[in-house]
Amino acid sequence: MSQSNVFMQPIASLQQIQSKIRISPSVAAVSGVYLLFYLITELLHAHKSHALEFTPADVFTGSVWQLITAGFTENYFICVLLNVGLLASSNRFLEPVWGTLEYIKFILVVNAATYSLNLIIYFVGYVALREESFLYAPFCGGHGLSAGILVGLKQLIPDHVLLRAVPAVRVRHLPLCSFIAALFMMLMRVSGLRYLTVTIGGLASAWIYLRYFQIRDTGRGDFSDALSLASFFPESAQPHVMKYSSAVSSVVDGIIQKRQAAKTVDLNTFSTNVNISTDPVSERRRQIALQALNERLQKSDDVDWPSSESETEVAKTSEDIV
Repeated sequence: MSQSNVFMQPIASLQQIQSKIRISPSVAAVSGVYLLFYLITELLHAHKSHALEFTPADVFTGSVWQLITAGFTENYFICVLLNVGLLASSNRFLEPVWGTLEYIKFILVVNAATYSLNLIIYFVGYVALREESFLYAPFCGGHGLSAGILVGLKQLIPDHVLLRAVPAVRVRHLPLCSFIAALFMMLMRVSGLRYLTVTIGGLASAWIYLRYFQIRDTGRGDFSDALSLASFFPESAQPHVMKYSSAVSSVVDGIIQKRQAAKTVDLNTFSTNVNISTDPVSERRRQIALQALNERLQKSDDVDWPSSESETEVAKTSEDIV
Protein backbone atom coordinates (compact mmCIF):
# COMPACT_ATOMS: atom_id res chain seq x y z
CA MET A 1 0.00 0.00 0.00
CA SER A 2 1.42 3.38 -1.00
CA GLN A 3 1.88 6.24 1.42
CA SER A 4 -0.77 8.32 -0.38
CA ASN A 5 -3.38 5.64 0.26
CA VAL A 6 -2.39 5.48 3.93
CA PHE A 7 -3.11 9.19 4.37
CA MET A 8 -6.15 9.34 2.11
CA GLN A 9 -8.14 6.58 3.80
CA PRO A 10 -8.57 8.40 7.17
CA ILE A 11 -9.50 11.61 5.32
CA ALA A 12 -12.10 9.76 3.27
CA SER A 13 -13.55 8.11 6.36
CA LEU A 14 -13.78 11.47 8.13
CA GLN A 15 -15.59 12.93 5.12
CA GLN A 16 -18.07 10.05 5.19
CA ILE A 17 -18.71 10.54 8.91
CA GLN A 18 -19.19 14.28 8.42
CA SER A 19 -21.63 13.71 5.56
CA LYS A 20 -23.67 11.31 7.70
CA ILE A 21 -23.69 13.42 10.86
CA ARG A 22 -24.10 16.78 9.03
CA ILE A 23 -22.73 18.94 11.80
CA SER A 24 -23.43 22.63 11.33
CA PRO A 25 -20.31 24.81 11.01
CA SER A 26 -21.60 27.04 13.82
CA VAL A 27 -22.03 24.04 16.14
CA ALA A 28 -18.58 22.79 15.18
CA ALA A 29 -17.09 26.22 15.97
CA VAL A 30 -18.81 26.50 19.37
CA SER A 31 -17.86 22.90 20.19
CA GLY A 32 -14.26 23.71 19.32
CA VAL A 33 -14.36 26.68 21.70
CA TYR A 34 -15.69 24.44 24.49
CA LEU A 35 -12.91 21.91 23.93
CA LEU A 36 -10.19 24.57 23.61
CA PHE A 37 -11.24 26.36 26.78
CA TYR A 38 -11.41 23.05 28.65
CA LEU A 39 -7.81 22.27 27.71
CA ILE A 40 -6.63 25.79 28.55
CA THR A 41 -8.43 25.63 31.91
CA GLU A 42 -6.67 22.39 32.77
CA LEU A 43 -3.32 24.08 32.08
CA LEU A 44 -4.30 27.15 34.08
CA HIS A 45 -5.39 25.04 37.06
CA ALA A 46 -1.91 23.53 37.11
CA HIS A 47 -0.63 27.07 37.74
CA LYS A 48 -3.50 27.88 40.15
CA SER A 49 -5.06 30.37 37.76
CA HIS A 50 -8.74 30.94 36.98
CA ALA A 51 -8.39 33.48 34.18
CA LEU A 52 -11.22 32.07 32.04
CA GLU A 53 -13.64 31.41 34.90
CA PHE A 54 -16.02 33.96 36.37
CA THR A 55 -14.84 35.73 39.53
CA PRO A 56 -16.91 38.82 40.42
CA ALA A 57 -13.96 40.60 42.04
CA ASP A 58 -11.82 40.07 38.92
CA VAL A 59 -14.58 41.46 36.68
CA PHE A 60 -14.80 44.59 38.83
CA THR A 61 -11.03 45.03 38.54
CA GLY A 62 -10.96 44.77 34.74
CA SER A 63 -11.30 41.11 33.68
CA VAL A 64 -14.49 41.80 31.74
CA TRP A 65 -13.80 38.98 29.26
CA GLN A 66 -14.81 36.49 31.96
CA LEU A 67 -18.46 37.41 31.34
CA ILE A 68 -18.15 35.63 27.97
CA THR A 69 -15.44 33.03 28.55
CA ALA A 70 -17.04 31.60 31.71
CA GLY A 71 -19.99 30.26 29.73
CA PHE A 72 -17.66 28.28 27.45
CA THR A 73 -15.46 26.97 30.27
CA GLU A 74 -16.02 23.63 32.00
CA ASN A 75 -14.08 21.88 34.73
CA TYR A 76 -15.26 18.40 33.71
CA PHE A 77 -15.10 16.83 30.27
CA ILE A 78 -18.50 15.17 30.70
CA CYS A 79 -20.03 18.66 30.94
CA VAL A 80 -18.38 19.57 27.65
CA LEU A 81 -19.97 16.54 26.02
CA LEU A 82 -23.41 17.37 27.46
CA ASN A 83 -23.23 20.97 26.23
CA VAL A 84 -22.10 19.94 22.76
CA GLY A 85 -24.80 17.27 22.60
CA LEU A 86 -27.53 19.79 23.39
CA LEU A 87 -26.11 22.23 20.84
CA ALA A 88 -26.04 19.60 18.11
CA SER A 89 -29.53 18.27 18.82
CA SER A 90 -31.19 21.70 19.09
CA ASN A 91 -29.38 23.31 16.18
CA ARG A 92 -31.61 21.74 13.53
CA PHE A 93 -34.58 23.59 15.03
CA LEU A 94 -32.99 26.94 15.88
CA GLU A 95 -30.48 27.85 13.18
CA PRO A 96 -32.69 27.16 10.11
CA VAL A 97 -35.34 29.55 11.49
CA TRP A 98 -33.11 32.20 13.06
CA GLY A 99 -30.21 32.13 10.63
CA THR A 100 -26.54 31.54 11.40
CA LEU A 101 -25.70 35.09 12.47
CA GLU A 102 -28.70 35.33 14.79
CA TYR A 103 -27.91 31.89 16.21
CA ILE A 104 -24.33 32.88 17.06
CA LYS A 105 -25.56 36.22 18.40
CA PHE A 106 -28.03 34.43 20.67
CA ILE A 107 -25.26 32.24 22.10
CA LEU A 108 -22.97 35.20 22.81
CA VAL A 109 -25.71 37.41 24.25
CA VAL A 110 -27.09 34.71 26.55
CA ASN A 111 -23.61 33.77 27.77
CA ALA A 112 -22.66 37.37 28.59
CA ALA A 113 -26.08 38.27 30.05
CA THR A 114 -26.13 35.14 32.24
CA TYR A 115 -22.93 36.04 34.05
CA SER A 116 -23.79 39.75 34.07
CA LEU A 117 -26.93 38.88 36.05
CA ASN A 118 -24.82 36.71 38.37
CA LEU A 119 -22.43 39.63 38.82
CA ILE A 120 -25.34 41.70 40.13
CA ILE A 121 -26.67 38.84 42.27
CA TYR A 122 -23.40 38.15 44.06
CA PHE A 123 -22.51 41.82 44.47
CA VAL A 124 -25.86 42.43 46.16
CA GLY A 125 -25.35 39.25 48.21
CA TYR A 126 -21.94 40.46 49.32
CA VAL A 127 -23.28 43.88 50.31
CA ALA A 128 -26.16 42.31 52.25
CA LEU A 129 -24.36 39.38 53.93
CA ARG A 130 -20.69 40.42 53.81
CA GLU A 131 -19.79 36.96 52.53
CA GLU A 132 -16.41 37.24 50.79
CA SER A 133 -16.90 34.03 48.81
CA PHE A 134 -19.59 35.83 46.82
CA LEU A 135 -16.87 38.00 45.29
CA TYR A 136 -13.75 35.85 45.30
CA ALA A 137 -14.92 32.29 44.57
CA PRO A 138 -14.49 31.46 40.84
CA PHE A 139 -17.10 29.43 38.97
CA CYS A 140 -18.03 28.68 35.38
CA GLY A 141 -20.19 26.44 33.22
CA GLY A 142 -22.30 26.33 30.09
CA HIS A 143 -25.50 25.25 31.85
CA GLY A 144 -26.78 28.83 31.64
CA LEU A 145 -26.54 28.71 27.85
CA SER A 146 -28.12 25.25 27.87
CA ALA A 147 -31.07 26.62 29.83
CA GLY A 148 -31.31 29.49 27.34
CA ILE A 149 -31.39 27.05 24.42
CA LEU A 150 -34.38 25.34 26.06
CA VAL A 151 -36.15 28.70 26.02
CA GLY A 152 -35.36 29.00 22.32
CA LEU A 153 -36.86 25.58 21.66
CA LYS A 154 -39.91 26.61 23.68
CA GLN A 155 -40.34 29.56 21.34
CA LEU A 156 -40.27 27.47 18.15
CA ILE A 157 -41.72 24.05 19.01
CA PRO A 158 -43.58 24.44 22.34
CA ASP A 159 -46.07 21.59 21.75
CA HIS A 160 -43.57 18.99 20.52
CA VAL A 161 -44.04 15.84 22.63
CA LEU A 162 -40.87 14.43 24.22
CA LEU A 163 -42.39 11.79 26.48
CA ARG A 164 -45.82 10.29 25.94
CA ALA A 165 -46.86 9.91 29.55
CA VAL A 166 -49.76 11.11 31.70
CA PRO A 167 -49.40 14.05 31.52
CA ALA A 168 -47.29 14.29 28.37
CA VAL A 169 -43.92 16.02 28.63
CA ARG A 170 -43.60 18.70 25.95
CA VAL A 171 -40.84 21.08 24.93
CA ARG A 172 -42.55 23.99 26.70
CA HIS A 173 -42.00 22.17 30.01
CA LEU A 174 -38.19 21.96 29.60
CA PRO A 175 -37.25 25.39 31.04
CA LEU A 176 -39.22 24.68 34.21
CA CYS A 177 -37.71 21.19 34.41
CA SER A 178 -34.19 22.64 34.17
CA PHE A 179 -34.93 25.03 37.06
CA ILE A 180 -36.42 22.24 39.19
CA ALA A 181 -33.42 20.00 38.44
CA ALA A 182 -30.96 22.75 39.45
CA LEU A 183 -32.93 23.47 42.64
CA PHE A 184 -33.10 19.76 43.49
CA MET A 185 -29.35 19.33 42.91
CA MET A 186 -28.64 22.26 45.22
CA LEU A 187 -30.93 20.94 47.96
CA MET A 188 -29.33 17.48 47.69
CA ARG A 189 -25.89 19.16 47.75
CA VAL A 190 -24.94 17.65 44.42
CA SER A 191 -24.20 21.18 43.23
CA GLY A 192 -24.04 24.56 44.91
CA LEU A 193 -25.93 27.82 44.83
CA ARG A 194 -23.93 29.03 41.83
CA TYR A 195 -25.26 26.27 39.59
CA LEU A 196 -28.79 27.39 40.40
CA THR A 197 -28.10 31.10 39.85
CA VAL A 198 -26.38 30.45 36.51
CA THR A 199 -29.37 28.36 35.39
CA ILE A 200 -31.76 31.12 36.43
CA GLY A 201 -29.57 33.67 34.67
CA GLY A 202 -29.65 31.64 31.45
CA LEU A 203 -33.44 31.26 31.55
CA ALA A 204 -34.01 34.94 32.34
CA SER A 205 -31.54 36.34 29.80
CA ALA A 206 -32.81 34.11 26.99
CA TRP A 207 -36.43 35.03 27.73
CA ILE A 208 -35.70 38.77 27.87
CA TYR A 209 -33.72 38.66 24.64
CA LEU A 210 -36.26 36.61 22.69
CA ARG A 211 -39.25 38.44 24.15
CA TYR A 212 -38.06 42.02 23.65
CA PHE A 213 -34.87 42.31 21.61
CA GLN A 214 -34.57 39.59 18.95
CA ILE A 215 -34.90 41.12 15.48
CA ARG A 216 -37.55 39.36 13.40
CA ASP A 217 -39.26 39.99 10.09
CA THR A 218 -42.32 41.38 11.88
CA GLY A 219 -40.31 43.64 14.19
CA ARG A 220 -38.37 43.32 17.40
CA GLY A 221 -39.30 40.70 19.97
CA ASP A 222 -41.83 37.88 20.26
CA PHE A 223 -45.04 38.79 22.10
CA SER A 224 -46.85 35.52 21.51
CA ASP A 225 -48.41 33.47 24.30
CA ALA A 226 -45.71 30.83 23.87
CA LEU A 227 -43.20 33.24 25.42
CA SER A 228 -45.39 34.91 28.02
CA LEU A 229 -44.01 34.94 31.55
CA ALA A 230 -46.90 32.84 32.85
CA SER A 231 -46.18 30.09 30.30
CA PHE A 232 -42.98 29.17 32.18
CA PHE A 233 -44.95 28.14 35.26
CA PRO A 234 -47.11 25.01 35.79
CA GLU A 235 -50.53 25.22 34.19
CA SER A 236 -52.26 25.25 37.57
CA ALA A 237 -50.24 28.30 38.64
CA GLN A 238 -50.48 30.23 35.37
CA PRO A 239 -53.76 32.06 36.19
CA HIS A 240 -52.27 33.32 39.48
CA VAL A 241 -49.04 34.41 37.78
CA MET A 242 -50.97 36.20 35.04
CA LYS A 243 -52.96 38.07 37.69
CA TYR A 244 -49.80 39.73 39.02
CA SER A 245 -47.63 39.85 35.90
CA SER A 246 -50.18 40.92 33.30
CA ALA A 247 -50.18 44.56 34.40
CA VAL A 248 -46.40 44.96 34.21
CA SER A 249 -45.95 42.88 31.06
CA SER A 250 -48.77 44.66 29.25
CA VAL A 251 -47.16 48.04 29.93
CA VAL A 252 -43.71 46.88 28.78
CA ASP A 253 -45.08 45.03 25.77
CA GLY A 254 -47.22 48.02 24.83
CA ILE A 255 -44.29 50.45 24.98
CA ILE A 256 -42.10 48.25 22.80
CA GLN A 257 -44.86 47.51 20.32
CA LYS A 258 -45.65 51.22 19.99
CA ARG A 259 -42.00 51.95 19.27
CA GLN A 260 -41.98 49.26 16.61
CA ALA A 261 -45.15 50.63 15.05
CA ALA A 262 -43.65 54.11 14.97
CA LYS A 263 -40.59 52.80 13.16
CA THR A 264 -42.39 50.63 10.62
CA VAL A 265 -45.39 52.87 9.85
CA ASP A 266 -45.04 56.60 9.24
CA LEU A 267 -48.41 58.16 10.04
CA ASN A 268 -47.44 61.46 8.45
CA THR A 269 -47.05 59.92 5.01
CA PHE A 270 -49.96 58.08 3.45
CA SER A 271 -47.84 55.60 1.56
CA THR A 272 -49.43 52.44 0.27
CA ASN A 273 -46.16 50.59 -0.16
CA VAL A 274 -46.40 48.24 2.77
CA ASN A 275 -43.90 45.42 3.00
CA ILE A 276 -45.70 42.34 4.29
CA SER A 277 -43.32 39.58 5.31
CA THR A 278 -43.81 36.21 6.86
CA ASP A 279 -42.34 35.69 10.30
CA PRO A 280 -40.23 32.49 10.23
CA VAL A 281 -41.09 31.65 13.85
CA SER A 282 -44.83 31.90 13.22
CA GLU A 283 -44.44 30.02 9.95
CA ARG A 284 -42.57 27.26 11.80
CA ARG A 285 -45.38 26.97 14.36
CA ARG A 286 -47.97 26.94 11.58
CA GLN A 287 -46.18 24.12 9.77
CA ILE A 288 -45.92 22.06 12.96
CA ALA A 289 -49.62 22.59 13.68
CA LEU A 290 -50.58 21.56 10.14
CA GLN A 291 -48.36 18.49 10.34
CA ALA A 292 -49.94 17.44 13.65
CA LEU A 293 -53.42 18.02 12.20
CA ASN A 294 -52.64 15.90 9.14
CA GLU A 295 -51.31 13.08 11.32
CA ARG A 296 -54.49 13.12 13.43
CA LEU A 297 -56.67 13.10 10.34
CA GLN A 298 -54.75 10.18 8.87
CA LYS A 299 -55.10 8.19 12.09
CA SER A 300 -58.81 8.92 12.45
CA ASP A 301 -59.62 8.32 8.77
CA ASP A 302 -60.62 4.65 8.83
CA VAL A 303 -63.04 4.84 5.88
CA ASP A 304 -61.59 3.96 2.51
CA TRP A 305 -63.24 6.55 0.29
CA PRO A 306 -63.36 5.77 -3.42
CA SER A 307 -61.06 7.76 -5.62
CA SER A 308 -62.08 9.76 -8.68
CA GLU A 309 -60.75 7.03 -10.97
CA SER A 310 -62.93 4.38 -9.31
CA GLU A 311 -65.94 6.68 -9.64
CA THR A 312 -65.39 7.04 -13.39
CA GLU A 313 -65.05 3.26 -13.75
CA VAL A 314 -68.35 2.74 -11.92
CA ALA A 315 -70.00 5.29 -14.21
CA LYS A 316 -68.67 3.54 -17.32
CA THR A 317 -69.87 0.14 -16.18
CA SER A 318 -73.30 1.52 -15.41
CA GLU A 319 -73.48 3.03 -18.91
CA ASP A 320 -72.48 -0.31 -20.44
CA ILE A 321 -75.22 -2.06 -18.50
CA VAL A 322 -77.77 0.45 -19.72
